[in-house]
Amino acid sequence: MIGSHIQKYRLEKKMSQADLGKMVNIDQTLISRIERNKRKVFADELPKFAEALGVSPDDLLKKKEVTR
Repeated sequence: MIGSHIQKYRLEKKMSQADLGKMVNIDQTLISRIERNKRKVFADELPKFAEALGVSPDDLLKKKEVTR
């Protein structure tokens, strides 16, 4: 799930949801919903998340579930 991957990389960078939200121009509450897989990441948002987190879009799209 993309949300789990976003959360994993965000935590590795010691970044808050608010910080990530500012970088991708999305409200912190939506970041929370994305990380809980309650909201999908739109195609135009994926590159923004990848750039902000310093990973490739492919890293965020991996099928394998992330363990926290």
